[in-house]
Amino acid sequence: MQPSAPTKTQLKKRRQSRQQRRVRAVKALWRFGCMSAILGGFAWTISRSDWKISKAEQIRVEGNHYLTDDAIRAILAIPYPKLIMELAPSQLTDKLIAQGSIASAKIDRGLLPPHLVVQVQDLPPIARILTEDGSQSQIFVDERGRQLPISSYQPTVLSSLPKLQVRLPTTGSCPDWTQLYQMIQTSPVAIGIIDCRDPQNLFLQTEIGKVRLGTAGINSRSNQRIQQLDKLRDWQQDAGSVDVDYLDLDNPDAPKLQLKPGISSTGTSSLNQEN
Repeated sequence: MQPSAPTKTQLKKRRQSRQQRRVRAVKALWRFGCMSAILGGFAWTISRSDWKISKAEQIRVEGNHYLTDDAIRAILAIPYPKLIMELAPSQLTDKLIAQGSIASAKIDRGLLPPHLVVQVQDLPPIARILTEDGSQSQIFVDERGRQLPISSYQPTVLSSLPKLQVRLPTTGSCPDWTQLYQMIQTSPVAIGIIDCRDPQNLFLQTEIGKVRLGTAGINSRSNQRIQQLDKLRDWQQDAGSVDVDYLDLDNPDAPKLQLKPGISSTGTSSLNQEN
C-alpha cells in the first residue's frame, strides 16, 4: 500500500518548522557573535593602560586610625603598573593581616576609574622595642607581636608613645607574646619593661623593682605570679639593708630575693609574705 501524500496543511507546517529552526539558529549565532564581541571588547579595554593600577593614589585606604595610608600601601607591595583584574583581593587581604598591624581587612576592586578600596581595622602600638644597649629603637610592637617602624604610624600616635618597653631575643619575638601581653594587662602593679631575651628567665621591670617570672611560656602559674606582685609591694623594705638584685617569683608559693653576686654563698634569701 502506497503511503498517502502529505496534505497542504502538513507541508505548510513543515515549512514553518524549518523556517523557525533557521530563525533560531540565526538568533543563536547572533547572540554568540554579540557575546564574543562584548567579551573581546572587555578584554581589550581592561588591557589598556588606563585599566591598570599604576600609582599609589589609585589605592584608597579607609578605616585606619593608627597606620598611615602609605604604610598600608607598602605592605600590599603592588608592583606598578598592574592590571586591576590580575589583583586578587582575598590574597591581598591575607597579606595585610599576616604582615601588618591589622586585625581585619577587606579589599574591593573598582573599574570606573580603576582603583582599589582597602578597608582596615588597624591595631595600636602597645610597646616599643629596646636595643641591646637599653636605648629605645624606632620600632613599635602591637598586641599580636607585629613589628612596624615608627614611620608607619600617624602623627597623632607619635604624640603619645606607649609606655611599655620590651627587650626581644635574637629570634626577634617574645614566646607567646599575645598571651603574655594579656597577662601583663592584669598586673596589679605597673610594668615598664618586659625582658624576654632568655625564654627561661622572663624579667619585668615594675614600679616595685625588678622581678623574675621564670619561663616565658604561658602556664597555669603565670597569672598567680603576676597577682603575687600586689602582695609583695613592700619586698624592698622587708629586705632591709640586704643588697638585692631582683625578686624571684619562679615559684610563687615561695618567693625569693636574688642577692647580688658575692652577697652570700647561695645567692638567694627566702622572703616572708603575709597571705
